[in-house]
Formats: sequence, C-alpha cells, structure tokens
Amino acid sequence: MTLRLLTPFVVALGAFAVAVSRPPGDSDMYWHLASGKWMLEHRDILRTDVFSSTVVGQPYSVGEWLGEVVLYLAYAIAGWPGIVLLRGLLVAVAGFFLARVALRSGARLAVAVPIVVAALVLSTIVWTDRPHLFTLALFPLLLDLLLAARDGRTRRLVLAPPLLLVWTDLHGGYALGLALIALFALEAVIRRQHAGAFVASLAFAAVATLLDPGSLGLGSAIGHAASPPRFIVEEAPPDVLNPAGALFALFVLGVLGVALRTGGSPLDALVLIPLLVLALSAQRDMPYFAFAAASYLARRLPDALPRITLPWPHVPRALPAGIVVGIGAFALTSLATLPSAPDESGYPTGAPAALRQGTGVLLNEYDWGGYLIWRAPERPVFIDGRLYPYLPSVFADWNEAVLLGPHWRDVLLRYKVSAVLLRPDRPLTGALREDGWHVVAGADRWVLLSRP
Repeated sequence: MTLRLLTPFVVALGAFAVAVSRPPGDSDMYWHLASGKWMLEHRDILRTDVFSSTVVGQPYSVGEWLGEVVLYLAYAIAGWPGIVLLRGLLVAVAGFFLARVALRSGARLAVAVPIVVAALVLSTIVWTDRPHLFTLALFPLLLDLLLAARDGRTRRLVLAPPLLLVWTDLHGGYALGLALIALFALEAVIRRQHAGAFVASLAFAAVATLLDPGSLGLGSAIGHAASPPRFIVEEAPPDVLNPAGALFALFVLGVLGVALRTGGSPLDALVLIPLLVLALSAQRDMPYFAFAAASYLARRLPDALPRITLPWPHVPRALPAGIVVGIGAFALTSLATLPSAPDESGYPTGAPAALRQGTGVLLNEYDWGGYLIWRAPERPVFIDGRLYPYLPSVFADWNEAVLLGPHWRDVLLRYKVSAVLLRPDRPLTGALREDGWHVVAGADRWVLLSRP
C-alpha cells in the first residue's frame, strides 16, 4: 500500500487517539443519554417532555432520537469509556474521509495533510458527546461519495438516499447533507454531465428524509440554521479573537486568496459560498466550511503560491514508517488510558443527594439542567439545554427570576418554586437569602436554597 493510500488511515488513527484522550462532560450529553434510556425502556420515540416541571407533557422533537439511542447504547454496553470510544470512532470516520477528499485530484501530501489537520483541529469545537458527532462524521463521507460520483462513479449515488434516511434520525444536520446533494445536482445540470443520476439521487434522498415521523422536519432544521439562538455561544457568529475563530478566519482568508490567484470551478463556488454563509451565522458550523475548503485548498494552493525554488531537505525513507508507528503507539496509549468517568468539575456534584431528600418545584441553573436530569431524575428540572420546549415563555420567566427582574417574585409564585439551585453569585441567590430562604447545601460554585 502506497503512502498516499495509507494517509487517510493514519489521519483517522491520529484523530481517534486525540478524540479519546479527554473525558466526557458536555451538559447536553446528559439529557441526550436520559432520552435514549427512556426510549429503550419504553420502546417508543420520545415525543413529549418527561423531564421538566414547566413543560411536562408538551410535544417537542429535536430530531435526534436514533442518535440518542446509539449514545445510550454505547453507555449501557461499556459505561463512560463506551461514550468516549463512540466519539473517537466518529471523529476517526470524519478524519478518514476528510483526508480522502483532500487528496483527490492528485493533491500533494505535503500540502493536503497540514490542511486536513488544521480542519480537524477546528472541528474539535464540536467534539462533544452529542448526536452532532454523527453529522461531523457523515458530512465528509457524503462529500467523498459525491465527488467520486462526479468523477464518473455514479453508481455510488444509490448510497445517498439510505445514508440520508439514517442521518435524518441521527441528527438534524441531515439538512446540510441534503443541501450538499442539491448543490452537486445543480452543478451537474449546469455542466450537463451525470445530471439525471444526481437529480434522481436528490429526489430519493429528499423522500427518504420524510419517511420517519420521529425526525426533525426539514422546515424546522432549515429554520434553526437560518435563525439560531444567539444567546448560546455555539450558535453565535464566529469570534476571531478566540483560537477556533482565528483558525476559521485563516481558512476564509486562504480560500479568498487562492480564489483571487487561481479562480475555481463552478462547483467550488456552489459549495463553498453557502457553507461560508452558514459558518458565519453560527460557530458550530465553521468546521463544515473548513472541511469543504480543505479539498479546494489542497488542489489549488500550490498554483497560487509564488514560484520560488528552495532547496528541499532530504527526507529519510524511514520517516513515513516512523510517523505511522508513532501515531499507532499514541492510539494504543490513548486506548489504555481511556477516561473512566466524566469531568463533572463544573457541576453541583453534591446537589443530587440533597435534592432527593426534598420535594416541590426546583428552579435550576440552565447549564445544569441536563446534568440534573441524569443525576437526580426524581426532581424535574425547571429548564435545561433542550431549550426549544422552553421558548419563549419559560426561558423568559427563568431570566426574569434569575437576573432579578422587576417581576421575579411573581415568577416564583406562579411556578410554585420551593427550591433554587444556582451559582452563589446570581442576583436571585442574594435576594432569596435576604428573604429568609434556607441554605440546604452548597459549595464554592453552587448553593441549594429552600423556601422557608
């Protein structure tokens, strides 16, 4: 096997080793796990809220039921290491197909590999243990499939509809995959090559996304992408002052600079421009622009650079083999030291025991809602990271109370709140202490108060 054919496997192995080196702990992971557990126990899709005291029984769908089931199965089979291994596997799939995409059309290894690594580094912002990881893996897989079909292997397009069918139930990012097929179909129509095959694949893929009633509707998925909730960090526009935003900016500047020097194909424009617009609207979509840009930059960057002849150092023949052995050793070490527990340093770890001893409506910190759903299921939460069931009224009321708005007392009375679990520096915490609420338990980062 040549070094070029081996490279995607090496990239995947390296990505896997890095991905499994850190413990789980994302706040949304917990309510995804709880949802998957509920569905397996009840053998049904979770269509209404069962975790809160504020929107209980109300219908909602995040369109990730299968992703949640797979996530919980990983936990049920292997505990927290199972979650870590699932993350590593999905990141490895992303790395493998991203490398394949970047190495297409004879791109140089010395150019393509650093770009692929940079794109994977950018993608670490979404290496959280949520169904979003399935979109991270499936996007470059689909991009590789579509590029192969464009090169003449159109039979591979029969895989697109079943892929979209599964993706639809794994994560709402399936809309991104359907849009990618549509862009390739449009380009095929424009250049009048394989148009029938691409259009047929698009049509069947679109139908496939409608087959399961538990999925997130296409309109909802598009609406979420077009109008994300800006008060959530990952949904905010890119910030070039943080490392991920700065790296994204380098990709944007690189694409613009190369485009000005060498131009590009209609397909490059059709794919990169919409992905750039999407990435500029929300930070969590930056990796998908970088993934598509990796292919473009790997192909065209050498032609865009000034022709400067520099002495090329001698590279020992053993160096590639040494790199493979080194990454393999890193992967084995990572497997041997898999995190066995989540990082819960940012959560009120002492609160669940105290909560189980009380009753009544609990008003909790937004970021702790998922953790409490998993760790203290006996006490329904006021709010959690699912967000959309709580918009607009419950979230507005939560803000009114926690930030001590003019009607904060009315909110507590209306919801019959009898306990509050918040950070000690919250304005509501100080006000309730002045009103005589009792401190049931607490630590440096959290306090549990009970109505007198």
